[in-house]
Amino acid sequence: MVNPFTKISSNDKWVLPVSALSGILGFMLVGAWLTKETRNSRYMYLTGDQRSRVAENVIDLVKYQQLQSEVDTLRKKETTLEKAISDNSKGSKALNDQLQDAKVMAGLTELEGPGVKVTLRDNTKAGPMPQDADLIHDIDVLRVTNELFSAGAEAISVNGQRLVATSSVRCAGPTILVDDVKVTSPFVILAIGNQTVLYNSFTMTGGMMAELASASPTMVAISKEDSLRIPAYLGVSTMKFGVVPKEQPKQ
Repeated sequence: MVNPFTKISSNDKWVLPVSALSGILGFMLVGAWLTKETRNSRYMYLTGDQRSRVAENVIDLVKYQQLQSEVDTLRKKETTLEKAISDNSKGSKALNDQLQDAKVMAGLTELEGPGVKVTLRDNTKAGPMPQDADLIHDIDVLRVTNELFSAGAEAISVNGQRLVATSSVRCAGPTILVDDVKVTSPFVILAIGNQTVLYNSFTMTGGMMAELASASPTMVAISKEDSLRIPAYLGVSTMKFGVVPKEQPKQ
C-alpha cells in the first residue's frame, strides 16, 4: 500500500506551501471583511483627530439610497402622468404646460441658462491659526444666495445642491450642510438669471463682494457665464403636516 503523504511530499511539493498560503490568505480576508459591526468596533480605537476626519467624510448611504428611491418614484409618476396627458386631447396640453411650469418653480427639473458663478473659499494664506474672518461660514453662503435671489436669480445651486423653498444652509463643525448634505470650501454657487443684473448687484460698491473680500481678495470671485446647468432638487418633497384645503375660503 502506498503512503499518500509520502507521494505528496515527493511528487507534489507545491501542495503544502500553496495550501498554507491559501489558509493565511483566507484568514486575512476574514479579518479584513468590513461589516457594520466591525466598522463600529474599529471606530472605538481611533484617536479624536482620526474620528473627526472619518466623520467629515462619512456618506450616509441609507439616506442617499432613500433619496435615490424617492427620485426614482417621482420620475415614474412623472412619466405616467405625462403619458396620460399626451394621450388625451389637445386641450390637455395647457394642463401639461402648467405642470411643467410648476415643476420648474419647485426646482424638480434640471435648468440651464446664462448667469453667474460665485466662488467662495477660505483664506489659504491665513496660516495654521486662521481668524474668524479668514473662514467662509454658513451665514456667508446664505447672504450670497439671498443677494442673488433678490437680484432675480431663477435657480441657484451650492456645490451641486439645488436650493428650493424648503432648503436650509447651516454650519456643522468645520463643514456646511446644504439640505443636510455636507459641502466644504471652495463653495461654488451657480445662479441662472440676467448676467448683468446679477453681476452688478453682487459687485456694487460696499456690496457683498467687497465685504467678503475684506480679509483677502482671494476669498471670493465672480464671473459671468453664458451657459450654466443646475441639477434638480433631490431632497424630500413630500409634506408631513400641510395639506391642500378641500374647500375655498368663504368670501
